[in-house]
Amino acid sequence: MSLPATPWHVLRERCLSVQQAPVHEHPLSPCMSICTMNESTGECAGCLRTLDEIAHWSMYSPMQQRQVWQRIGDLLDSHAARL
Repeated sequence: MSLPATPWHVLRERCLSVQQAPVHEHPLSPCMSICTMNESTGECAGCLRTLDEIAHWSMYSPMQQRQVWQRIGDLLDSHAARL
């Protein structure tokens, strides 16, 4: 089953590339330049990060950034499973 017609297919590709990148390097930012917060979930409609994650991204260690990416990957899996 495919993801809805959103930037999430690109987000999924980025998520997969982060999983293959060296662990000690800072991964790509999840930002999709669609900065609209979903009030019911508290997540950005483009990158699925919370405001806290967005605000602190540049201060996070590579491990913390990867944890955010893992959560995003889990959300993408969850969204795809509901379709």
